[in-house]
Amino acid sequence: MVKNIFLAAVATLILAAATMPVGSTSAMACHGCFKAAKAAHLSTMKERKAFRKECRAHHKAAKKAA
Repeated sequence: MVKNIFLAAVATLILAAATMPVGSTSAMACHGCFKAAKAAHLSTMKERKAFRKECRAHHKAAKKAA
């Protein structure tokens, strides 16, 4: 009985982890602006470059304020 309860709890945790929403691009920015721009699914290189430029400016401002 304890084994069944344990297996059900593990299955629930795995299911919860699999369905957990992925963070927004600002949350992914800690991995780098390049990867965040790719994750944003921007279609053109021009859009990705503009996104990276904004991302870098945001991080510089955040570091300067801290």
